[in-house]
Amino acid sequence: MHAYATNASERESTPVWLAFLAVVCALVLSSGLKLTKLEVPWWVDAPSVMGFYGLIYQWFDKHLWYQKFKVISFSSIPNLQGTWVGVIHSSYGGGTDVPEVILYIRQTWTRLNVRLTTQSSSSYSIMAAVNTQESSEPCLKYEYMNEPSALSVNTMNAHRGTASLQLSPNGKELVGDYFTGRGRQNLGAMEFKLVSREYLTRVEALRVANQQP
Repeated sequence: MHAYATNASERESTPVWLAFLAVVCALVLSSGLKLTKLEVPWWVDAPSVMGFYGLIYQWFDKHLWYQKFKVISFSSIPNLQGTWVGVIHSSYGGGTDVPEVILYIRQTWTRLNVRLTTQSSSSYSIMAAVNTQESSEPCLKYEYMNEPSALSVNTMNAHRGTASLQLSPNGKELVGDYFTGRGRQNLGAMEFKLVSREYLTRVEALRVANQQP
């Protein structure tokens, strides 16, 4: 996974709140030990402020940032984590549809990885940006490296490209465009539907997609 850019304002303020919470936790622990007159063994290092900050930051980065509770939202960054299934409409060969495309997105509050697989090739992101709904163009933009499979046609070569996908209001669809670089010079449209927030195998993903209305 690699870091990604975003216009989310909480990227600046959240570390401050997490640091404040770490100070509170360290103070509560210290007061509790004194109140109960417990002595921590010499071989046990009681969490300090920095220790608590590291634990809280990891918890927020991996699990808490996308949680929403009625009027409480910890982050404005859209949650794209999951397995998506869709189709690519490519300009290759005068116009070609590529069905059963699997898009895997792994995401934390600070890191992201996008992997797209078809029957003839796979690609992975090398840099990305996620714009929130507050942006003039809320979407996922990323640059990728594509590598053909061993059984693909001889005309397919490894190449770079860029993609821009916009998340639907219900958070269940990604629709956008892609452009390839030197070696392919194709363009096209992509459409994906979320089938699971978990990482599914290709067979599992297609089975779930076929069961959806």
